[in-house]
Amino acid sequence: MLRTTAALYLPISERLLNRVLDPAESFNDAVVGLPVPQVAALVVLQYLPRLESGSTTPGRILTEVIKTGNEQARSAGLPAFVADMLRVLERAQIHAGYRLLPDFAIALLDDEALKQRGYLTIEGEWDGSYCERHEARLTEPLLRVDLPDGQGVLTAEQSRIFREVTTQTDDHMHVQGYAGTGKSYLIKSLLSTLQAAGATTLVLAERRRQLDALLGGMSAMPQVHPRRFDQLIDEMVPADLIDPRNRRMHRTDYSLAPVADDDIVRHLGVQSSGELSAYEVVRIVRATVWSFCYSDDSDIDASHIPARFAFSLDAATRQVVLHHATELWKAILLPASRDFRLPVRGYHRVKWAALKGWRIPARYTHVLIDECHDVAKPMLQILDRSPQAVISLGDEYQNLQGRPQQRTNVIRQRAVIHSVRSGQVLEDVVNPIITAHPGKTKLPFLGNPFHKTRIAYYDKPQVPERAAVIVVADTWGLFEWAQRLAEKVDFELLSPLRDLDAFVKDCIELHRHGSRPRHPELFRFGSWQALASRYYANSGFQRIDRMLGNGYGSGDWMKTSARMVKHNPQGYALGLIDDVRNREFEAVMLAPEVVDRVWGAERDALAAAGSALYVAVTRAQRNLIVPERLRNWIEEISAA
Repeated sequence: MLRTTAALYLPISERLLNRVLDPAESFNDAVVGLPVPQVAALVVLQYLPRLESGSTTPGRILTEVIKTGNEQARSAGLPAFVADMLRVLERAQIHAGYRLLPDFAIALLDDEALKQRGYLTIEGEWDGSYCERHEARLTEPLLRVDLPDGQGVLTAEQSRIFREVTTQTDDHMHVQGYAGTGKSYLIKSLLSTLQAAGATTLVLAERRRQLDALLGGMSAMPQVHPRRFDQLIDEMVPADLIDPRNRRMHRTDYSLAPVADDDIVRHLGVQSSGELSAYEVVRIVRATVWSFCYSDDSDIDASHIPARFAFSLDAATRQVVLHHATELWKAILLPASRDFRLPVRGYHRVKWAALKGWRIPARYTHVLIDECHDVAKPMLQILDRSPQAVISLGDEYQNLQGRPQQRTNVIRQRAVIHSVRSGQVLEDVVNPIITAHPGKTKLPFLGNPFHKTRIAYYDKPQVPERAAVIVVADTWGLFEWAQRLAEKVDFELLSPLRDLDAFVKDCIELHRHGSRPRHPELFRFGSWQALASRYYANSGFQRIDRMLGNGYGSGDWMKTSARMVKHNPQGYALGLIDDVRNREFEAVMLAPEVVDRVWGAERDALAAAGSALYVAVTRAQRNLIVPERLRNWIEEISAA
């Protein structure tokens, strides 16, 4: 919930204060001509660094300076009072006080409130009851909602959206909300009111952990039904199951182990083509099928060959890839033999449901879906053809591929841009990312003026002195920083340990013995040399390569694993960006490669790298630790 109450409202606006603090402006000219209350506000700001946080002294200072200023203005004139104040006022000290406003829960008035002068008594003195009256005016339009865990208050933006949904419950709506703007809180509020109205609401997400995070404390709502996408498909499969492909999609007991390229080469009869080996062809075939499953197309064609491969393929090889991709998709739907059964993933099932034109069961009256930016096109097709009113929320900058999905069947689109959890200083980082990113939404991200966030920059990466969450970009970084942390502290791993454990052990075995890995990121590489040729430019890989070359083995990894602890909320932690997207932390440190990837990136690469950077920086509540290169990048793109 966005805090709207202040211990004190200073009678000066951002516009006036910005002129006073602007080094391009004459300080004296900016102050001369200000009325007594505005000059008194500058005095209060200058004194803040000398006061203890939480002190009520600022209000007394403001009262006394306005009283003294009025007396001097009446006896000697306003210019004399301003001249006296200019002898003590200093721009740097005022700016230092301005940065402390969140610590003292002090807010500035807007220009309209200054114009009305309601903060003064008839005699022109400071009105001690003004803050309470002004606060009441600010909070009057805000809605109070009843949730299972108690009553809460929505922000102004949330209140407007809530009113629209509750007055037009049968209409579609999409909400674009920046990170930390309280989308989850808004969702809980909407679910509560829909429940009270007798609606049966389906809440959708791709992963169980998303649903758990979204619906925490909402178990006492029997008419709210959380479902993963693949679980929903179970409810959509026709009851007769005449089509054997439908029966296959209905099953959920498939192995999660990846199928080796050798098996696909053998069973599909894949051969080399052009300059590509059979295994390289299979790699492109797999990627093509994946791309098709996330598209809204009905057949596999050349557009589904990923661009990173397509540009280098000759016409004959392109046709070979499309042929085998089609055969692979058929084999997933209905295996031709018992000894070649490919696992059916959730996205396969969603794609099949979209191709068959299935709809969400009519027993649900409403559908609510969070993180709509990550919803695959086939799922959007299902939503668009289903009879329910769909309320979706998302943030296009949180799609880590830089390709956010958008709904087509939307009547109303709204935006939430005021952060609940991040201070205004984060605007200086987030807004340049939004500006440089090729995304469509360009509304400014606005921090919470009552929340203090600090940003610290570092030159060389090292474990921070105080506990923080280290955020990394890939599994190489996860391996590298797990080792860095284990050398000094215990830490919590926020990414799946089983996955990292398999990755590290496969690296050790491949490096030492040439054993083919099984990890999904590594199993295509038959030698360490082949792996090195792919990741040679990755800084995390470079350090791991040196470690393994110096004899790092299973015993060393066991020691590192022993430093990992569970549920360590106040201690050190480590995680991939993708595994912390739905979380927030007191202190966050970005590994260097999170920032390095935005430098010199082309449009498509910048979209993905920019989204990763955006997600990483917006995880921080109080302290954000980032490479100095981030400040350099911001300065460069701001100048451009």
